[in-house]
Amino acid sequence: MVTYAEDVKKSLYTMLKYGSERAGRDGPAVAYYGHYISYGELMDDVHACAAGLRAHGVRAGDHVTVFLPNIPQCVIAVYAINMIGAVSNMVHPLSTTGEIGYAVDLTQSKHILTCEINEGLCSGMDVEIIRCRTPSYFPKSPKGYLMGWVYRRAVRKYLIGENVRKITEWESLMADGRASLASDGLPAHAGEPEDTAVIMYTGGTTGTSKGVMLSNFAVNTVAVQLVVGVGGELIKVGDAFLAILPMFHAFGLAVTAHTPLSAGLKVVLLPRFDAKECAHTILKEKTAFIAGVPAMYERMYTEFDGKDLSFIKLIVAGGDSVGGSLINRYNQLLRQGNCTAKFRPGYGLTEACSVCALTGAEYQTIPTGCVGVPLQGNRICTVEPGTTTVVPDGVEGELCLFSDANMTGYYRNKEATDAVLKLHDDGRIWLHTGDIVKIDPPTGNICFRSRHKRMIKVNGYNVYPMMIEEVMQTHPDVKEVCAIGIPWKRDTRVKLYVTMKHKMDPADAERKLIEYAVARLNRWSVPAVVEVVAALPRTKMEKTDYRALEELELKKNTSR
Repeated sequence: MVTYAEDVKKSLYTMLKYGSERAGRDGPAVAYYGHYISYGELMDDVHACAAGLRAHGVRAGDHVTVFLPNIPQCVIAVYAINMIGAVSNMVHPLSTTGEIGYAVDLTQSKHILTCEINEGLCSGMDVEIIRCRTPSYFPKSPKGYLMGWVYRRAVRKYLIGENVRKITEWESLMADGRASLASDGLPAHAGEPEDTAVIMYTGGTTGTSKGVMLSNFAVNTVAVQLVVGVGGELIKVGDAFLAILPMFHAFGLAVTAHTPLSAGLKVVLLPRFDAKECAHTILKEKTAFIAGVPAMYERMYTEFDGKDLSFIKLIVAGGDSVGGSLINRYNQLLRQGNCTAKFRPGYGLTEACSVCALTGAEYQTIPTGCVGVPLQGNRICTVEPGTTTVVPDGVEGELCLFSDANMTGYYRNKEATDAVLKLHDDGRIWLHTGDIVKIDPPTGNICFRSRHKRMIKVNGYNVYPMMIEEVMQTHPDVKEVCAIGIPWKRDTRVKLYVTMKHKMDPADAERKLIEYAVARLNRWSVPAVVEVVAALPRTKMEKTDYRALEELELKKNTSR
């Protein structure tokens, strides 16, 4: 396991404090649309927020629901909640009424931090709403005031919270906190390594909504592993780190916010993804460290063409399968932009606090589906799916992970926890990921095949949609592709949903793509049907929503 200095392993707050001391009080901590927050200002705001929350009744062990996008209040609140030993209950800001109600009821939250777009969804709840206005931290400049005016007009259609216990403006909470600091001093720091720091929501391996409990030590482990894995010599105080991935997701919080703040870097915070805006911000801020999902990189690609990219030190993709075409195109783009870094796929899951494997920077070519080697301190093995029987490296099996970054379990869901955290013959508790992989014996690289639940059985053979998508993505006319299984006579066959780079006759596109597949795939992987669509459905994390397509096919078959 990785070893940790005693003074930084206790809580998320202590890691932030460490980063602040490393950067100095005047060092830039957060950049938000041209407004810069120093580490001194950030620490002052965290302390005021912590004192304000205590003044409003939050105590150690309570759950505070953070229902916010990536705005400064979200960053401040997570560390303030952690400082007083409470738990951040992280919920997607675009969740439905049912989803936010479920998360609040599950954790018995009495305080919710909301913004303009979702406050109304909390109506009727027995909670105190802390109203965080998105423009509050816009620059105090003519441009900032104009941005605020435009934003306020855009959100007029959203409802405010009604019939709740109390509504407190963020500014009032902070004022209460500063008054408390002046009279009573800094709140006592509460928190131990094993305490739950955050709860994240995921479909997990069974498709049902579950709250993943991540401890202080788990989140801190990822931060330390990434610094070690990237190389401390590359990381300089003041370097910019892009935070476009949402903090309600482990990838966003642990990797793009907590890791850089623990190291004294500058977090470039963006609450929404727009390809032009994000690329412009990366170039403007000379963002050295970039982490994102494949769909994000696809959309930004043309924005970087012909630009100087020499400032980039690390560019990582995860959260979804990364095609070889995308890797090759970005590596060419980086070389043309005078950048020596390589585009590096990685692998992770919420139950392991996001990233747990990363491709090495020294690679020449990446085998299909390769997502790298485990981060330092992580151990992996493969087992026969649904069992704890270990299979040799080089044989396909379900990936299992033993790591300090593994979740404690699913909150108030022992049955689901026991299904994925299992005791092996070595006496250790391993996380069963539900992903089918092959570990390459010479290199230790993890070669991803498919989600176990997504694997398709065709005439008794295992067919992996990701492998089909990887091949079909290389067709010059294909923009995006998703493979699913459909009923076919008394068996199952593959159906391909595709978006095209230019308009084509659907029948002609189907014929050409099936011919392309026949020449490159085994007979069981060749799609029986190809359907051209205008766009593929997306999950809230911008992944291709293959489940939505499966449900669509199910409805079609039911109506026949």
